[in-house]
Amino acid sequence: MADLSTTYMGIPLKSPIILGASNLVTKPAIIKDLEANGIGAVVYKSLFEEQIQLESLQLDEELTEYANRNSEMGRLFPELEHAGPREHLFNVRKLKESLSVPVFASLNALYEPSWVGYARLLEETGVDGLEINLYAIPGYFEIDAHLIEEKQIQIVKSVKKAVKIPVSVKISPFYTNTMNFIKGISKNPFFSVYS
Repeated sequence: MADLSTTYMGIPLKSPIILGASNLVTKPAIIKDLEANGIGAVVYKSLFEEQIQLESLQLDEELTEYANRNSEMGRLFPELEHAGPREHLFNVRKLKESLSVPVFASLNALYEPSWVGYARLLEETGVDGLEINLYAIPGYFEIDAHLIEEKQIQIVKSVKKAVKIPVSVKISPFYTNTMNFIKGISKNPFFSVYS
C-alpha cells in the first residue's frame, strides 16, 4: 500500500483525508468506520458563539414567558441556566478520547475576548489543533475592508498567543483581498505557515 502520510498544522497524519467540520462527527459508528478505513484526522463541527447566545436567549424567553401573568406564576419554573459551550466541549473531549487519529476543533466567535476564552476551553479538551473559522457578514458598509481584515488578524494573534496548540485560519472566498490577508498573517511572528 502506498504511503499517504502527510502533515496538517505540523501534525503527522497517516493520510491526507480529513473529515471536515460537519454533523457526521456526531455519529460514533461512522467515525470509527472512517478511522478503520484510513482517515487521517477529524475536525469537530464548529462551536458558534452566536448559536450559544441564541439558545440562551430562547431558553430565558421560554422560562419567563408567563412569569408576570399573575403573582402565583412568579416562580413557575426552577432557576435554570443555559449550558453554554459545555455540551459541545464534552462531545469534543469524548470524540478525542475515542479516536487514535488527530482531532481538531473549529471555532467561530464574535468578540475578541470570547474568541480567546472559547479557544482556551477547546484546548483543554485535548484537541490536537484549532481551526479559526473567520466568517462575518458585513453589517456596516461604511467600514473599510482593510479595517475588517486588521480586526480579524488581531483576533488570530490573540488566539494564537492564548493557546499552545497549532492554529489554522479558515476564510471565505468572498474577501476583497485574500492575498493581503494572507500576507498579513505570514509576515507576523505569531504565525507559522505549514506546507
